[in-house]
Amino acid sequence: MTLSQHPKTLALVIGASLALSGCGTQQPSAAAIVNDTVVRHQDTVISDADVQSVPLELNALAQSGQELKVSDALLSLILAPYVLDEAKRVGKTVSVSEARTVVAKVANPSPSTIAFVEMQLSLQKLDQASKTRIVDQLGKVKITVNPRYGAFDVTQIALTPIAPNWIKPTAPSPAK
Repeated sequence: MTLSQHPKTLALVIGASLALSGCGTQQPSAAAIVNDTVVRHQDTVISDADVQSVPLELNALAQSGQELKVSDALLSLILAPYVLDEAKRVGKTVSVSEARTVVAKVANPSPSTIAFVEMQLSLQKLDQASKTRIVDQLGKVKITVNPRYGAFDVTQIALTPIAPNWIKPTAPSPAK
């Protein structure tokens, strides 16, 4: 390889790395970003590792056929600050100790697992007016989800699968 080929090779490698990463400007370890800020709950960044830990810990308690999906855990962690704030506003909070009681059989549950349980318990206590208020708040923020988990759909309050724009559909091979 000649010296003049090095810059071309370097440019090709960098371009391929960026194209294959699929993360764009998103922080690679972030599972979700709200209003250009990594989602936080009680000073815990919702990273891929945090999101993965919730189903890992809770599925050990699950009865057959009731396994929690990683995308559902992420959705709950995205919603947690809004649900917990609304529960506090209407006086229907759930304490961390209540959440820990629910997952007492999990040895050393992660902060994300506690936040997940706290959110689920709080959501059950809220009436429709409170839930509508949460949806209204969610409609005012920009929620960016790591493409591996899909995209946040505020109309459905769900993570929906996406076809990443860096994966181009292949044309069928012409018949020979």
